[in-house]
Amino acid sequence: MKRNLIEPMKMKKVLSYEFVDCDSGRKCLSRLETTRKEARRYNLDEPIHLVVKTDVGTLHVKTLAGFIFDGRSGPAIVDRYVPNLGSIDERVAWLMHDALGYGQSLAFKPTNRILRYFLRDICKYGLVKSSLVELAVGASKSWYGPPKKTEWCYANVGRVDTMWVPSLKG
Repeated sequence: MKRNLIEPMKMKKVLSYEFVDCDSGRKCLSRLETTRKEARRYNLDEPIHLVVKTDVGTLHVKTLAGFIFDGRSGPAIVDRYVPNLGSIDERVAWLMHDALGYGQSLAFKPTNRILRYFLRDICKYGLVKSSLVELAVGASKSWYGPPKKTEWCYANVGRVDTMWVPSLKG
């Protein structure tokens, strides 16, 4: 079934994020190195519920225990410029982006745009650096959508839910 993808084109910034489950989500992301299944594959050993507020709406991201993600996608050579895991804020950015790709509550371009704004506004990346990350993840749509049975991330099917709630204006 084809999902009705939302394109919040007027989004200009990410205002904040919070863990709904208080500290357990933050702690789960803090110990990713100890839950690594293999090189650059991190197992979330607890469910995480994030709420990300933007200037045009709110994004809810929920993952179940057992969700596996790769941190910042791409080759290790990029790690010196943009870390594979990085700070808690960066880990939230990578998790949010992967979950949006699988959950598809936003279309492809807004999924990449919210990553850029999160990196710029929350992680304090500069305009150029956050834009380069958006350009890199936007170069291929192969990662976007439900994983195929042959892909490492197929185990995530059924372990992620995302929902975009537009702001009520006026």
